[in-house]
Amino acid sequence: AHLAIGIEVRPWRLWVHQPYPYVVKNDIALIGDAAHPMMPHQSQGACMAIEDAAALGILFNKDYFNGDVRESLAVYQQIRLPRATKVQASAAKAAYNINERIGFSSNTSMSNYKVEDEAKKLTIEEMNGYDMYKDIDQAFAERKGRTYTDKYIRGLPFGLKLSNGITVDDNTTLAAP
Repeated sequence: AHLAIGIEVRPWRLWVHQPYPYVVKNDIALIGDAAHPMMPHQSQGACMAIEDAAALGILFNKDYFNGDVRESLAVYQQIRLPRATKVQASAAKAAYNINERIGFSSNTSMSNYKVEDEAKKLTIEEMNGYDMYKDIDQAFAERKGRTYTDKYIRGLPFGLKLSNGITVDDNTTLAAP
């Protein structure tokens, strides 16, 4: 009887989008799915949209904004594009490999553990250890030709141990997705 009153549910098709080369053009910035469409397998689409909004909120705050919209948006792109692109790539990989999921990627001792590229995997440590203010501070320092002296690189604190064997320090180069 219940089947007679039910309706057929058809799944939505999911399309993997390649990362965009930019999210800012002139005085316009994209945020959320418009900037970095996510596959649902990391549950990070809304998280990245919230981070985008937070970045814009910080950049246009009186403590950071000097009146130059284009400079602030250039910093927005500089800090958001690499991070969101890495999450986007990880979400696409997680569709076919559960070990690519944030958190699961730390289970390196499991017998069936395998990821596409250990150096490029997204780790729970880098998701949770990220400090957007420090990332913004570093971006502004670089743009102004100043030495950045805080013990962070791209918002990650020195000493942070990632599950892919990397410990963040001043010699760390974070792998692109």
